[in-house]
This record gives sequence, structure tokens and C-alpha cells, in this order.
Amino acid sequence: MRKAYFLVILLLILAIFLTGCGGLVTPVTDEAKVKEVIQGFWSALSNKQFELAKTYCVPYGDAYYAVEDYQILSDYDYVTINWTPCINWIKIIGNKATVNMTITLDGTVCFEGFCSSQNETLHNYSMYLIKSYGDWKMS
Repeated sequence: MRKAYFLVILLLILAIFLTGCGGLVTPVTDEAKVKEVIQGFWSALSNKQFELAKTYCVPYGDAYYAVEDYQILSDYDYVTINWTPCINWIKIIGNKATVNMTITLDGTVCFEGFCSSQNETLHNYSMYLIKSYGDWKMS
């Protein structure tokens, strides 16, 4: 009989500890997923990983074709372009998201030992995303 009480108490304690474990894990929100897509896209462009950048886009959408334009622009070894996004706000309604950001563009062109750099900031730049099969993609 003592063993039965001990076993019941042990199971109750175990159940209390296991229920508490669920509270330690923070669920990933749609906003966090959208931020991850935006950061990944611009990082891939900066690192000339154009096929990776396309994976963040709806196939053959506007953002997808923009990657090809950036690829032509950065196709030469003497051209370096770094994109740094700063998200101002994200608005999510259902399966659609609008992201407003400020993007800083740092470009360097080196030719015959001479390099020239240019810095430009784009304010209130908007990007649109669609959630499809649980994944956010830029449209």
C-alpha cells in the first residue's frame, strides 16, 4: 500500500514538472518569421547568394525578378553591394504581411586599382509577403 501512495505522489510531481516545461518554450510568431525572411533575403543578396535569395520569394513574383536584376548589377567581381534593412513596422492581416523598412545600400566599385564607394538610404521602403503552406514568402 505504501508503494502505491509513493508511486501516485511521484507521478503527480512528475506531471507538475512536465507541465511547467511547456511554459519555457517561446512560440515563434508570424512577425518573427516575417523578420527572418526579410533578414535572410537581404543577407543573401549582400553575399551574392542569388539562388538562396530566390527561396525567400514567391516563384516568378516581383521580388523573385528583382533578385535577377540585382544579380546583373552585382555580377562583376569588382562590384560589391551590401544591403542593410532596418524594419520600421510589420502589419499582418491573415495570410498577407506588409513590411515598412529603411534600407541602407553600400556599394563599392573597384577598377584598375581605384575604388569608389557610394552609400544610399531608402526610407519607407515597403515589401509584401504572403503566407503559403505555413511559410512566409515575398511576393
